[in-house]
Amino acid sequence: MRKALTAIITASTLLLAPAFLSSMALADEEVTPLLKQSLDGMEANVVLFEVEPGFETERHIHPGHLFIFVLEGAIEIDLEGEDEPIRIAAGKAAYEPANTPMVGRNASSTEGARFVVFQVGKAGEPLMVAQPE
Repeated sequence: MRKALTAIITASTLLLAPAFLSSMALADEEVTPLLKQSLDGMEANVVLFEVEPGFETERHIHPGHLFIFVLEGAIEIDLEGEDEPIRIAAGKAAYEPANTPMVGRNASSTEGARFVVFQVGKAGEPLMVAQPE
């Protein structure tokens, strides 16, 4: 049963990846969905990001609660309402509250960064929604 469930989740992730990524793919990043799991009206998504030096997102929100774990390099998240950007180095994790406008960036202009994003929110909601100023 567990193998069948794993196969279904894997197949679902691969089938849904194009739609999932279209809402968040940017030019200087590689995005790899690792898991998408339904949770009684909620949904969990786990995604691996590999970004180039100097990478920066547009201003956006995440409708769900988001957790970040940095594997390599360092990133900064500039959350609206905070005095300074939050720097997250390799081996460290951080939390982004849902629906808080933010900008994320690679903290280095010479080194890439790799990080895993884990988001939990309402099923069917996009992971990222643009929030122009």
